[in-house]
Amino acid sequence: MGQQQSQSKDEILFQEVSNNNVEGIKSLRREGAGLEGVDKLGRTPLILACTDDDLYDVAKTLLELGSNVNAYRSGCNGGTPLHHAARRGLVHTVKLLLSHGAKPLVLDDEIQTALEVARAEGYSNVVRAIESHICLFSGCMREFYGPSFLESFAPRLLSRKVWVVIVPTGSRNPTKPLKLELAVYDSLQDAQPRLVLPLWKANLEEPKRFQSDDSVMIIDNSKSPKCMRQRRESGFISQARRWAQVDRQIRLKLAAEIKGDTKQLNRFSEACKGVPQVYCIRYIQLLELRYFTYVSL
Repeated sequence: MGQQQSQSKDEILFQEVSNNNVEGIKSLRREGAGLEGVDKLGRTPLILACTDDDLYDVAKTLLELGSNVNAYRSGCNGGTPLHHAARRGLVHTVKLLLSHGAKPLVLDDEIQTALEVARAEGYSNVVRAIESHICLFSGCMREFYGPSFLESFAPRLLSRKVWVVIVPTGSRNPTKPLKLELAVYDSLQDAQPRLVLPLWKANLEEPKRFQSDDSVMIIDNSKSPKCMRQRRESGFISQARRWAQVDRQIRLKLAAEIKGDTKQLNRFSEACKGVPQVYCIRYIQLLELRYFTYVSL
């Protein structure tokens, strides 16, 4: 009888979550309703609350009452609450979950982190929120492109501003050391990066001193030398633009946003090697605001 009563309370709890009834949820919890039951779709109350922006206060209440922020469910509605919020672009809910200890590197059944889900869905605000929470580095930099022999003649004309982020990747085995990836976005408004480079498969050529414009070269070793050579040869005999596209797939040359800013370049270089850079959240917001101002000109 007691078990049936408890199950009934759990079912009513889902109704109160759907009805956005915070006080009803608190009352049911005091009466013994569980927070980790699942509905017919396999969702916990918190997961359900993380599927609708209007249920933000409900999600906050459930977390304060002790709901498992990292509860994982498999199946068509699988993933953690963070996966569900990211899939629907609920940036305020995403920030709420992260502030309560949500693990952003958990992989869902599709082997995707919440960040990768947000990228795929095109929610740039969610992408920025998760990246700023886990990144070792983020900022605007200059990317050199085109045949390298032209860089000495017109370095400023052959560079463009990009948004660069270094983040850890997801793993099924949390005991293994984290692997880092470098994501390059054409603009801060983009949700999907133009280039994602696995840093554990890359060589890093650190800044060379006494040059007019220091830079860092990252060479992707994820392809075999034979394949890389073929790609270079095919690029060399094609048009200049095609050459630049092929060459850019093999190597990435980045410089500081402001010429001569060795501090930013050193922070980037250290982050590539896994040394976390301590950023003030306000400083990151100022960087993003400055970049938004730049691209709107």
